[in-house]
Amino acid sequence: MLRPVPAPITDAILELAELAGPTGVAMGTVVDALETQGFAPAIVEREIWTLLERRKLTPNGFVCRTIKRRGADGKVAATRIYEFMLVPWSAALDQQLDLALERAP
Repeated sequence: MLRPVPAPITDAILELAELAGPTGVAMGTVVDALETQGFAPAIVEREIWTLLERRKLTPNGFVCRTIKRRGADGKVAATRIYEFMLVPWSAALDQQLDLALERAP
């Protein structure tokens, strides 16, 4: 059986993860970089999740960004936004995803 040829978007995402080194690249950085290459953000986001499911990417921590927004009352409030840092798939890091959370009966 022939293996499917990776799509250009898949190759581009994996290349960014490889180039980032051991700390990884923020998911938002990948989306922003590939948007400048003509890929739609929603397509990039969906492909990242697919690569995580297929064990081609592994989360390696997160980055916290703080943004300031003006609310309806006119006051500025800080909001934290968290993004996964992504690295090429790693068996050792993949184990972190098996959280063994208790399931409700």
